[in-house]
Amino acid sequence: MALTTRDVITQDFVRETVEEVVESELVYRRAFREIDASGVQSNSYTFHIDNDEMGRPKIVGEGEESPRHQSTVREMTVHFEKYMGEVALTMEAMEDGLIEMKAREIEDLARAMAERLNEEAFSQLEENRQDAVGDTNGTLSFSDITEGMKALRKADYQPDLLFVDVDGYVDLLTDSNFNRATDQGDEVVRSGEVGTVAGMTVIVDSTQDLGTDGHGAVAVDSTRYGYELTRTPMSTREYEEPERQADVVQAFTRKAWATIFPNAAVLIDG
Repeated sequence: MALTTRDVITQDFVRETVEEVVESELVYRRAFREIDASGVQSNSYTFHIDNDEMGRPKIVGEGEESPRHQSTVREMTVHFEKYMGEVALTMEAMEDGLIEMKAREIEDLARAMAERLNEEAFSQLEENRQDAVGDTNGTLSFSDITEGMKALRKADYQPDLLFVDVDGYVDLLTDSNFNRATDQGDEVVRSGEVGTVAGMTVIVDSTQDLGTDGHGAVAVDSTRYGYELTRTPMSTREYEEPERQADVVQAFTRKAWATIFPNAAVLIDG
């Protein structure tokens, strides 16, 4: 949002800027479906997960009883954590940097929050997934990706997202099977999407090396893998510290992540 020296940064500007940046830079958070847990009234949430052990129907003789099957249920409890950051803008910084100083600091705070939440989502993917597939020859190829797709489909999942590190993305650019989605414009590039391969949306991330030494990817069935729960939506607070002659902006949220089916994700080591 472009500002001039005549503009006044309002609380609405602060809130909207933080929400826009945090929700536009999802990356690994896209592997998780969202749950609004603002009405839970608890610091934890318990999932009751069907183990999908239902037996197959059988042929029965005349007058025989039908075989009865009943799936078991496992419980998984996650606890909410509060993620919070703030920036203090002194009177001198505001006066000397004019309005642009505050706007830039707010955007930097929002970007730092987005990166922190993405780290949490990545940690879930890193710790809860299938064992790695791929030839580990230092180059991410179409054949490596199809191995990942095959591993998920054999487990009855439908992969729809492919997270790729920068080295892996460079490898894909020289692969004729990769179609870059240039026709979708700058909005796609800004959000990390760069194309499709093997029916999966490709999302490039520059913050993590995937695989043994980069040149890696993670394929996910985002409809089954897990959930991101929001106990307190992304919020902001602005207040003054007269003793420091500073204006303080806080951003905070309470969230938790749960992996329901770890086999719905697989690491591809190129």
